[in-house]
Amino acid sequence: MKIITTISIVVLSGTFALGQTVAVSGTVNNQKGQPVPYAFVRDAQHNYATFADSTGSFVLKADPASALQVSAVNYKETHVRIENKTNVNVVLPADAVTDGVSSLNSIKQNANSGFLQARQQLVAEGVGVQTVREGFQQEATRGSRYLYSDWVPAFGIGKNETIIFENTNFYNYDKLNGSIIYTNDGKSMAQVSPDQIKSFSLFDRKGHAHVYENAPAINGKPFVEVLVSTPKYKIYKKIDTKLQRADFHTDGVLEMGHRYDEYVDVERYYFVGADGKPQAISLKKSALKKLLGGEADAFIASQGSRDVDEDYVRDLGNSLIK
Repeated sequence: MKIITTISIVVLSGTFALGQTVAVSGTVNNQKGQPVPYAFVRDAQHNYATFADSTGSFVLKADPASALQVSAVNYKETHVRIENKTNVNVVLPADAVTDGVSSLNSIKQNANSGFLQARQQLVAEGVGVQTVREGFQQEATRGSRYLYSDWVPAFGIGKNETIIFENTNFYNYDKLNGSIIYTNDGKSMAQVSPDQIKSFSLFDRKGHAHVYENAPAINGKPFVEVLVSTPKYKIYKKIDTKLQRADFHTDGVLEMGHRYDEYVDVERYYFVGADGKPQAISLKKSALKKLLGGEADAFIASQGSRDVDEDYVRDLGNSLIK
């Protein structure tokens, strides 16, 4: 796969005064009434943004006095005033066809097809191919160096607090080197420079945002995922991924080792408080209560017997910043 090292991004500037916000839900359709999957939806005056899901539906925190700015490949950008409504439906007029990730073209025609199907561009060398190695038939590689099996939509927040977004770019996270990569043609890819970015939000196939930022004390790599971010503390998820090579061997009687290469992930979690020092933690209710004090008690009590996982921690964080 060809790797390029340049980066081309569009910066959309706006006014970012803080004010009242409401949860605005709605749909994005084209002029034929068909959903526009993965349209980019943002508050035109603030740093609130999201992507519609595969059915064109979205939920966004926004200023009720602002407007929604909505864009998608092959459609004209559209602004719709919110006017204190909590439900806003958007119709995107068609535009001249533009080049983008080729797999998106079928998505626009069929929202039920796979999510940004470009996995063939994200396979590591040898994946899906059996080869003969050191006297044994080597099996296909297991796991992946990339976090998502397909390219996903994303947007960034720049160091100057502006939204960074490019309609024709789609993204992934490289677990080996901790970089965010992007493509605009499904064939070549480049790395996003952390020097330009304060944070970057990648949206998985469920429409959940995964936020990444540069935190050298945690990761020592360009980007690491942030599960919780409040003015008082942050909780990070660090992934260490290594490629373990096939080590199959036999003494003629016993067979030992594996016939396949495998990407192996080790996940760790860190809490950073007011002192700025990272502390390794486990995702358990007792640990969260101890770290967050009484601030987490109400949320934990409301969740009953729900298992504590990454989504639980994200929901906890969202409850603390409302």
